Amino acid sequence: MNIKIEFFNENFIQAIGAGIYEIIVCKNNKCEVLYIGESVFVLVRCATHLYKLKKNPAYFGFTKDTINDSDIKLIFNLIENDDSKKARIKKEIELIKEIKPLTQSGIRDYHKDIEERIIALTNFIDDSNY
Repeated sequence: MNIKIEFFNENFIQAIGAGIYEIIVCKNNKCEVLYIGESVFVLVRCATHLYKLKKNPAYFGFTKDTINDSDIKLIFNLIENDDSKKARIKKEIELIKEIKPLTQSGIRDYHKDIEERIIALTNFIDDSNY
């Protein structure tokens, strides 16, 4: 794994608590939201995402080649803190429908099938090369 990671650079302390977060993928100054989620412990949840990504790059649509592209950056960012699980889930679903993250199906917070995630991320990377 050779991609760059920015892990809550702007709001690390706030990410210790409950909230809604986004994972953004960037290449050649083009960025797209990859995933939106919510958690009672945002930092821990996002560390779990990184662990799953390292074990299986297809988790977020990467291939063995794209996971080693040092021009790609993942940015973990806190959208907002919210202690209310009900409010977090409602806001998360609204943001997923509005933003349409690359790896999410639009049905609640579900991922697309692995093949669809790979296609979506590959298309973004290919488009970023121009």
